Amino acid sequence: MRTNLAGPAPGAVHELMDDPASTEEMLRPNLEDLGRINRLTGAVRLVCAYLDRLLPLWRRSRTLGAPLALLDVATGGADIPRAAVRWAARRGVPVRVVAIERHPVTARLAAETSAAFPEIAVVRADARALPFRDGAFDACLCSISLHHLEPADRPALLRRLDRLGRLGFFAVDLVRSPAAHAGVWLLTRCFRNHLIRTDGPRSVRRAYSWAEYRALVAGAGIPNLTVRRVPGFRAALERLE
Repeated sequence: MRTNLAGPAPGAVHELMDDPASTEEMLRPNLEDLGRINRLTGAVRLVCAYLDRLLPLWRRSRTLGAPLALLDVATGGADIPRAAVRWAARRGVPVRVVAIERHPVTARLAAETSAAFPEIAVVRADARALPFRDGAFDACLCSISLHHLEPADRPALLRRLDRLGRLGFFAVDLVRSPAAHAGVWLLTRCFRNHLIRTDGPRSVRRAYSWAEYRALVAGAGIPNLTVRRVPGFRAALERLE
């Protein structure tokens, strides 16, 4: 039976890396490979470009002496927070990043690999129940993670990111389509890791189509929220004050 990859059932499959039973031996190489994929596909560059757009807003509104406060939701191996710290260092910007991860093993590995970065605090928490007050951060990030939530939870997360980030938020995720499925399948064949090979195509199946992203933004009720296509079969959702 042929699967309709542009169809309306993105929550029908689940990824191995989300399984609570996944072990360190399974997850460590998976997270390392995901970090490589984020660099190869430009996910890190997209985040840094957003931070460049955020920077003048933060400088104008900054409380004297306060660092740039970022929240990274569903951080995985925390490669995006480490990239944000490097970005800040190149620009002479003090930064503090809170990296949220639900999976206990993944959170521990993220903390271990970020131990040399005192600017990063890894916190184990669920993206559906973020334990912070509104406006606690200058901006929030969510990279290739929205599809891990059930479709009903995705609009609520965007609205929560909007409330938490006083200047905005930036979320990037895959766009479900036959071309994306083929491209991700081919990319993941370059890796030996079983989780990458299995979860990559599943990620596409769980992601929204372009039409669904547009409907998500239209129905979210978030002023100034935009969505655009970006390379790598992805959509970028952005809000800047």
